[in-house]
Amino acid sequence: MAEQITRGGNQARGRGRGRAGSAPRTGRGGAQGPPLAAQLRQLDRLQEPEEMAVLRRYKELGATQVQSTYGVGGLLDRKVLISDQGNLVWRSVAQVDNALQQLNLLKERERALARREARLPEARRRASWGSLTPEERRILLLSQKEFNSFRARGSTAGNTPQQAAPAPQQAPPQEPRAVTSVVAQANRGDDASDTEDEN
Repeated sequence: MAEQITRGGNQARGRGRGRAGSAPRTGRGGAQGPPLAAQLRQLDRLQEPEEMAVLRRYKELGATQVQSTYGVGGLLDRKVLISDQGNLVWRSVAQVDNALQQLNLLKERERALARREARLPEARRRASWGSLTPEERRILLLSQKEFNSFRARGSTAGNTPQQAAPAPQQAPPQEPRAVTSVVAQANRGDDASDTEDEN
């Protein structure tokens, strides 16, 4: 018979307490290990149930509980309670993984769009993601360090790209979407397309 265990994100753990007296030893030459508090936190992480790590992984999606179903052979199923368009719903780990991936892609795209003011010609600084050329997207997705190197190489070659300006203070991304909409899209099984024109 399978046993179903549900653990929430706010339950207190009573295990692993009372270790404050075990201070780390100091080796030869004054070398010392990590601080005691850090060691205790690491021990807590090692002793906590797997569900706590799952909650931390999906915290950006509003995860509050994890439901694991175990049988005699081990873990049979695992679901996560997340906020989807204002409602708390149970989703499979595969669905939540997909939603998290979509959210990360969205954040990366928004960071790239925020760089339009500094890296693109004036006529292209309001272009939506879907209307950008592959080369423009590549330039916007570069980190600042990579872009500085790219610009330096372009200057040396006599083909200077758009000069970088200070970090833009205006022109927020035109395509922000709520996390819940990303979750809903993942639940429908829709895959994000690089050519999608965000509104």
